[in-house]
Amino acid sequence: ALKEQNEAYLKESGLSKEKSEADADLKRSTEDILLDLEVKINSKMREFNNILYPDIRKAPQINLNAHNSYSFYTPDDDGTGTKFKGMIVFDLVMLYLTNLPALAHDSLLLSNVSYQATEALLKLYDQSRSLNKQVFLAFDKASSYSPDANQLLSENTVLRLSSNGNELY
Repeated sequence: ALKEQNEAYLKESGLSKEKSEADADLKRSTEDILLDLEVKINSKMREFNNILYPDIRKAPQINLNAHNSYSFYTPDDDGTGTKFKGMIVFDLVMLYLTNLPALAHDSLLLSNVSYQATEALLKLYDQSRSLNKQVFLAFDKASSYSPDANQLLSENTVLRLSSNGNELY
């Protein structure tokens, strides 16, 4: 009986050590994966931000602290327009880097973004078609934008809502 107890203790000790090593491997792997994702996402957000703002504005950043913890911010700028821009840029990155098939943005998001940046966004939305992705965009006040932006909107409009019978409800 003592011999069996000793063998069971040694087996339990061995299994405990293996579990501890497996936990450490999982933690390292998770950290590596999160760091890789963080680098890819932040790189693409910088790329898109530079398209929206050629005058060198800081791009949003995501820090993936753990599998269940992150921080998302734009360094040195916590204004409303910057927060909306950050969310839009992040959404676009997810559209471009993942299997996400579509993206929907409401005009409210764009109302806090500059005209120049909005026109650049329209081009990024349009380019997503080459990835076989769809963007659903509610867009107001198109007449306030450049002829190029209006042409891009016109070429891509599938549904136009207006009064006098063109409402959805």
